[in-house]
Amino acid sequence: MESSEKIFCGIDIGSRTGKIVLINNKKEIIFSEIIKTVASAAKTYGRLIELIPENLKNITASAVTGYGRESTRTMTDFSATEITCHYLGVLHAHPEIKTIIDIGGQDSKVITIDNYGRIKDFTMNDRCAAGTGRFLEVMMERIGFSIEEFAALDISEVEPVKINSTCTVFAESEVISMVSRDVPQEVIASSLARMVAANTFFMARKTRPEAPFFMSGGVSRLEPVRFHLEKLFGNEIKTDKFSQLMGALGAALFAMKETEKK
Repeated sequence: MESSEKIFCGIDIGSRTGKIVLINNKKEIIFSEIIKTVASAAKTYGRLIELIPENLKNITASAVTGYGRESTRTMTDFSATEITCHYLGVLHAHPEIKTIIDIGGQDSKVITIDNYGRIKDFTMNDRCAAGTGRFLEVMMERIGFSIEEFAALDISEVEPVKINSTCTVFAESEVISMVSRDVPQEVIASSLARMVAANTFFMARKTRPEAPFFMSGGVSRLEPVRFHLEKLFGNEIKTDKFSQLMGALGAALFAMKETEKK
């Protein structure tokens, strides 16, 4: 890397994971990492910074977003909302996208984009855990799947059953009841994936979503959830290998943008 090249750092501290992305002048990702969150947002931030290679430590500007941004905003040059950062990250990587679906550890959000590439509308659920990554982790433990096994599960031929409750506590009771009745694991897993997808779908309708769709956040790697989302929306929902890093990428782009303004 040339010594004159500037480096911009984006950090996304979520409830379950911390993400860091470094980009260069050309807005290319030159370093990225994902870790599990530790005791506090500040410690997660510190752990992420420690991971930066020595030859990339000369950071021009940095920005933080996510669950822990309020606790760490004084440690970076800028801070930005998750809506702004996911929008910037996804639109940079996939400029054709009109609807962003982001499901993280403890919240979910839907962002719609107008024909000029601007945010048209958004909606967010950060009050109810049902329909998030943490909910699915707990439920998979109940039925004996690891989250990795669930992520790779092919449910295309599995008929789900309706889980009537959208509340975490009552949904868990329904799952325990299904386990006691020897309902197959795959059926329960598909049913839970559909419940999460349905919660997101009904939330998204407020924003009048349009194709093309892109899914970011940790839940984007869980194929059963994306499968049911595609059925509900009646459209393909794209994702990519950087989908979990979109918030951090957007934060790095935000740091670049704000630096250029100055």
